[in-house]
Amino acid sequence: MNGQDICFNSNGIAVTPERPSLVLVHGSGGSKLDWPQSWRSVAAATAPLGLPSSTAVLPGQGGQSLHSYPVFAIDLPGHGGSYGQSLSDIDGYGAVVIRFIEALGLENVCLVGHSMGVGVVLSAVLQSSVRISSLCLIAGAARMPVTPELLKGLKNQTEDTVAAVARSCWHKSTPEHFVKTTQQRMMSAGQNVLHDDFTVCSKLDLRAKLPALQVPTLILAAQEDRMVKAAEIESMAHATPKAQLQIFHECGHFLHVEIASEIAKELVTFLDAQD
Repeated sequence: MNGQDICFNSNGIAVTPERPSLVLVHGSGGSKLDWPQSWRSVAAATAPLGLPSSTAVLPGQGGQSLHSYPVFAIDLPGHGGSYGQSLSDIDGYGAVVIRFIEALGLENVCLVGHSMGVGVVLSAVLQSSVRISSLCLIAGAARMPVTPELLKGLKNQTEDTVAAVARSCWHKSTPEHFVKTTQQRMMSAGQNVLHDDFTVCSKLDLRAKLPALQVPTLILAAQEDRMVKAAEIESMAHATPKAQLQIFHECGHFLHVEIASEIAKELVTFLDAQD
């Protein structure tokens, strides 16, 4: 893809012009593994594991309602299994997503972004909306301020800073396993990737361009999100012409994992309404 190898996985559902294809774009220091496995695979191994309802949904559960749609989860450059370097601007990542869609010949695409991925998919659709029929924006906004202290911490006290970020990504009731997994994945991304990604977020401001969006947009937020404030996401929703906003409670920045089944159903309902 223009000399750039992008790693992705697919749930194997056949692509047809009538049915939207979902392209999932992860957040800062993330990868395709940040999406529930059951969103990315229809294998029997991703079926629910019989955990009590009081237990947070594990990655790999709660996405069966998406199994009628083709799903592609990508690793941005320098992340996960993708080669190359992480980028220093949101438009560069947006262009990569557009080239990925073109390379696969996808025509009816719902771009789904989480956190930094929200900025990426917004940039992508603003660059070229020809193949994009809808958006789903999860726990991210057109502006996502990052403090200078956080950027400095990622450079000088990486491990401690990542530990604090990982804790902030999850609702306070979430089992520690999830926090540790996020911490390990972020550390595996490396200091340079993490600093680049959070710098990209710190420079992001697409608010003035939101009125130009002309595709149906589902915006999902958590009231208790400590990484991207719900008020910032609400402001984006008000400025986006064809947006619908849902705010959830008792979950955090990774709401698509914590309440994976509920989020998947919201997405399916949204996609069905576009037919």
